[in-house]
Amino acid sequence: MSNETKKKLLYITDQHEYTDHGSISALFNGYLKEYLDVHVVYLTKYKNSFQKKGTDYIVPQQYTKNICDYLESKDVDLNSFSYVFVRNMLDVLSDTLKNRSKFGFKLGYRASFPKTEEALAANKEKNKTSLLKTVGGYFEKFNKQRLLSECDLFMPTSKDMEEVFYSDSGVRSYPLPAGLCPNRITSHRISDGADRNFIYVGTLDGLRNFQQVLVAFSKVKSQEWHLNISTFNPKFAQTVLNNYPSLVGKVTVREAGNLDELLVQVDDCDIGIALLPDISVYNTVIPAKVMDYYTCAIPTILTDNPKNRTILSDEDALFCPFEVDAITATIEKSITMTEEEISDMGHSGQAKLLKHKRNYEIMAKELFEELESL
Repeated sequence: MSNETKKKLLYITDQHEYTDHGSISALFNGYLKEYLDVHVVYLTKYKNSFQKKGTDYIVPQQYTKNICDYLESKDVDLNSFSYVFVRNMLDVLSDTLKNRSKFGFKLGYRASFPKTEEALAANKEKNKTSLLKTVGGYFEKFNKQRLLSECDLFMPTSKDMEEVFYSDSGVRSYPLPAGLCPNRITSHRISDGADRNFIYVGTLDGLRNFQQVLVAFSKVKSQEWHLNISTFNPKFAQTVLNNYPSLVGKVTVREAGNLDELLVQVDDCDIGIALLPDISVYNTVIPAKVMDYYTCAIPTILTDNPKNRTILSDEDALFCPFEVDAITATIEKSITMTEEEISDMGHSGQAKLLKHKRNYEIMAKELFEELESL
């Protein structure tokens, strides 16, 4: 089917320009283009002028509140789009809702993570919840629910996330979780050297309490291990590590500029780490980093909660409570596993995720069918 005969979809994302993490390249700029003529808008704080790159548009961040007028002023024909999706940004959602009837598109809202609730939980965890922050957070949450209720389609990351944080929206929903890209999956590769190589992908902010994991590693009796941390903020990660002098020489901080670089880092390791505290903002979604790990068929240490066990089992992953001693014991267990056991576990998890509809090729077809039924 040529682009001339396909319906058009505009995806307005809060992700960085050139990003290929998550669903942006594999789903929206990948498999979904088999069914729809997809155009992506990246909002950026790093540029002051509009740019058009193929089917993508780069828009300065200051135009979020009047995004539709701005795009029209740059000769982006919003009348030509059948669908507009907004990812996370309430200012953009508000403006597109105001303009929906004018241009006649169906509007979808993509919530990748309950960020407002995460911020409230973080303030509570730090005992810094002022009345102003609490009222502001709950006002934002109410405003989000109000805007969401007016959309044609809501795309949370999981049904659990919707039920816990968006149960009163009253809008048609279609959960859109993180998945695997079949074009990127690889077989498990034994890492170089004698050490068992672990990798953690992501941020190290206070609410994630990664310090628990670092303390657990410091208590491991074996010395035959190495931890790699791949993060967008390596300076902060190094600052955190400076508080653990016993880990000097045992931890390497890395940074990946794109998904290809990240997957090379993952492929060089044996075990992924996706441990998160046992709280609702983390227990309602499968961590996206899990998909990075199983793309390379490396098994993962996961927090033992019902959500994680909906898609993986003891045959595919290593589960443990988010407690120091339990994490230490699980790390030590993984160090003693044979290469064959690790490979079997990684491949089992990879196959199960692809079969569990965590497959962007399948997800693209089903999303298109959902849109056609609106």
